[in-house]
Amino acid sequence: MPSKKRRPTIRAAPKPTMDEILASRERLNRASTNFLKIDIETALTFLRAARQTTDATRRRRNQAAALRAFNTVTKLMERVNLSHEDVRTIVLGLEQLRSELEELGEVL
Repeated sequence: MPSKKRRPTIRAAPKPTMDEILASRERLNRASTNFLKIDIETALTFLRAARQTTDATRRRRNQAAALRAFNTVTKLMERVNLSHEDVRTIVLGLEQLRSELEELGEVL
């Protein structure tokens, strides 16, 4: 007698609890906060590289990358629920970034 192949049973994933949803939201917010801080540090690194190179193409490319990061952080920080300390850290980083970009001739 030929054996019949069984179809796998499809089971729905259990719905997350409210605590799981809130924990997930908090993890996303922490990751977003860290992204903003890292993006500022990366932009400052690009600016240091722009100031140190004698190659005009590299200078423009690094400066443009720093400017993109500045604009990204400025736009995205409104979407993240930041603590007072995180706001202070990010705003200070943005002020430093703005100052250094302006020193290199950017108009912000």
